[in-house]
Amino acid sequence: MCKEIQTVNVFYFSPTQTTKTVVQNIALGTNLKINDKDLTFVEKDVKDYKFSEKDLVIVGVPVYAGRTPKVVRKALSKIKGNKTPIVLVAVYGNRHYDDTLIEMKDIFVENGFKVVGAGAFLGEHSYTDKVATGRPNKEDTEKAFNFGKQIVEKIKKAKTIENIEVPGNRPYKKDGEKKNIAPLPNENCKGCNVCSEVCPTGAISKENTGIVDVEKCIQCCACIKICNFNGREFKGNPLEKSINFLETECDKYKKIELFI
Repeated sequence: MCKEIQTVNVFYFSPTQTTKTVVQNIALGTNLKINDKDLTFVEKDVKDYKFSEKDLVIVGVPVYAGRTPKVVRKALSKIKGNKTPIVLVAVYGNRHYDDTLIEMKDIFVENGFKVVGAGAFLGEHSYTDKVATGRPNKEDTEKAFNFGKQIVEKIKKAKTIENIEVPGNRPYKKDGEKKNIAPLPNENCKGCNVCSEVCPTGAISKENTGIVDVEKCIQCCACIKICNFNGREFKGNPLEKSINFLETECDKYKKIELFI
């Protein structure tokens, strides 16, 4: 069965590109033809996808308060398999991934997949570049690439594919509280409009980037990360407590965890 696999189908929700980097390097390690699907702008493009035993699927999401991002769950539920091998990837900002992998496993087992591998990778935290700085780094991407190689070898050698165990708890953690805040332009803003182009939820007006729908904002900070002029910030520093916690309690270098 597994030797017939020709294509790896890659899905990722990745506002700041860290999850995309990890998942694409895993895919490269498989040495298979890659079909790449960016789910970051999910509200514009929620489609049904169906895969067979001849496919390999890799899905990656960033960890939001120990869970999958709420905004992408509908899109994930539309990816369907038929005994299709799948690799699950959680990318977190050096605190913990908590119940993200077990939540992903439950979604995709119900959708007809067989979980052959999973990984908890590190990505620079959205709130501060002082936590998991520069992650994923070269060592991380090399491990991701080698993980892809391992997955293919496992599938080739396996007589049957069974679901692996992954860490996490049921019931899952509650979703983080909704924060009615959003980054706004400051005196450095040049009005270049790049921020609105990367906003995954369309919270930033394309006509006037100073107009932001705080109900839509998910605090991914893609707009802050993309700006070359330091032109956006959370006014009044409403994340100060969270950032202080991250920078003092989550500053130790953490290693990738792989499950196969």
